[in-house]
Amino acid sequence: MVTAVSLHYLIHWPTQGGYNFVSGPLADITLITAFAGTLYLFLRKHNCHVRGCWRLAWHPHPEHGHPVCRKHHPEGHGVPG
Repeated sequence: MVTAVSLHYLIHWPTQGGYNFVSGPLADITLITAFAGTLYLFLRKHNCHVRGCWRLAWHPHPEHGHPVCRKHHPEGHGVPG
């Protein structure tokens, strides 16, 4: 009996105009997607541009201007930061 009631609830859950779906899991999915996209864009912009290096980079390369980490900068560890 409990399974039948639960199944009925799951099948007829969004019957009131979809409000429960919009205010519930759809809102959560939207927030998680927005947060993940923002995090990806931040890391993509600020990580070292040497392939395979995940360090955050804040030093522009003197030749091409792309950000690189202290390890991959031509001046090495002499870069302040």
